[in-house]
Amino acid sequence: MRPSTVAVPLASILLALAAATASAQNSTPPKLDPVPDNDTPITVTPKSNRETTTTVQRDGGRIVQETVQAGGSTYAVKPANPNSTQLPGDAGGPQVRGPQWTVMEFDIAKKQKQRSADAAAAAAADNAADVPPPPPMPPVTE
Repeated sequence: MRPSTVAVPLASILLALAAATASAQNSTPPKLDPVPDNDTPITVTPKSNRETTTTVQRDGGRIVQETVQAGGSTYAVKPANPNSTQLPGDAGGPQVRGPQWTVMEFDIAKKQKQRSADAAAAAAADNAADVPPPPPMPPVTE
């Protein structure tokens, strides 16, 4: 390997970089225009109709679950490990447990009741169609 052929291009690259850095340091920054001051203050008003409802479930005086309904969302907060004998901070002990958000709720019993009511109404309509009309009333004579 010839050291002179490798050293010459490397030296020329270093000189070019030094020249570019020196020219960049000599340039003056561009002149900036001042931003006009706006005298209108920004005001933020919270919604006044936002209600928060909290429901606490207890078992023997100990809180088992707390359900919070705030705005349009619902979440439940439960203790990490209420039956643990370990102290907080121990390995495997109670840890911080995040809230459980309610995303969707299914009311299967309501759907089944609706189906049975629809079936009963359909059966009553079928039975009404099968029953002959009552006989005509006899003429009233005085």
